[in-house]
Amino acid sequence: KSEQVRKTLQTVFKKVTSVHCVSQDILDEAVQFGLDPAKACIIRPAVDPLFFIPSENKTVNHRFTLITTGSLIWRKGYEYALMTMRNLVDQGVDAEFHIIGDGPERQRILYTVQDLDLEGRVILHGKLQPEAVRGQLQKADVFLLSSLSEGISNAVLEAMSCGLPVVTTDCGGMREAVTDGVEGFVVPVRDVDAMAQVLRRFAEDGDLRRTMGMNARQRVERDFSLDHQIDSFIQFFDQAVREN
Repeated sequence: KSEQVRKTLQTVFKKVTSVHCVSQDILDEAVQFGLDPAKACIIRPAVDPLFFIPSENKTVNHRFTLITTGSLIWRKGYEYALMTMRNLVDQGVDAEFHIIGDGPERQRILYTVQDLDLEGRVILHGKLQPEAVRGQLQKADVFLLSSLSEGISNAVLEAMSCGLPVVTTDCGGMREAVTDGVEGFVVPVRDVDAMAQVLRRFAEDGDLRRTMGMNARQRVERDFSLDHQIDSFIQFFDQAVREN
């Protein structure tokens, strides 16, 4: 089956004029399947920094508050996020974890919450409207992405735009959005101990959260705004038309 996919992609890549890739990581993978790099253009995801904005009057949470948003599917690695929560609580960190989204893994996540004795500390919100997502992001302390596979996560960019520092696994193109030690921390995939270690640093250091949160907001304004993305797509299509 993988060989069939490879041959199909090779055929497609030969026929097309241009290929849009959302990250350097995706481009590198596509090259392995026969894409001519000269045909590729990287245009990364973007968010609206005028909508996803930091809170003007952020209050101090009585609990260290983590948040994540995304479909409840296996590749998001929620079980590792929940094991990280258990690790934090066992270290004496009074934390809670908000999960926004819905999907086929919801029941398994609820069972895992129960198995890890995290009831009352993990809140599953289901799907929310954009305004409600923004409100939850503005109230949180840190965004956690425990994914096993990603391109570049739009959810992370939304959180960064709201001034949140990020802890993300080192998957896909996430290092292209989050510089380790600048806008947050990048940890190995499935490494619960590493996630817990950096989250504990955030829990104990409000200044670190604020500094990296400001860095995150500035990074989105500089590299991941909708205006920048729109201009890039216009150039992409103009060039494709000219070459065709």
